[in-house]
Amino acid sequence: MAHVLSMFDSEWLHHYDLPANEYAVEIERVEVGELTAQGGRKQKKPVAFFKGHKKGLALNKTNARAILNMHGAETDQWPGKRITLYCTTTEMAGETVECIRVRPTAPKAAK
Repeated sequence: MAHVLSMFDSEWLHHYDLPANEYAVEIERVEVGELTAQGGRKQKKPVAFFKGHKKGLALNKTNARAILNMHGAETDQWPGKRITLYCTTTEMAGETVECIRVRPTAPKAAK
């Protein structure tokens, strides 16, 4: 079964795109992406792309800090590093919404 929202076109990774509530991934690259915020305002953010996935995760400051605390502040050092994504909720514009967060510890090595 597919989450209904996954059937809409989106270039960014969303909680419904993850195959499990907690999912370990390997960073392939990090690029600057231009996102459209609420109200149509454009903003640039780092976007992490993962090995084996087409969509990138636009990093908010919370997720960017989690990765930098594990793997350093230089994004050109992140490719090949593993992180764990998980689904949770957050408050945005007065509403509770589902989101993706990065666990603050690196996942165990893949077997």
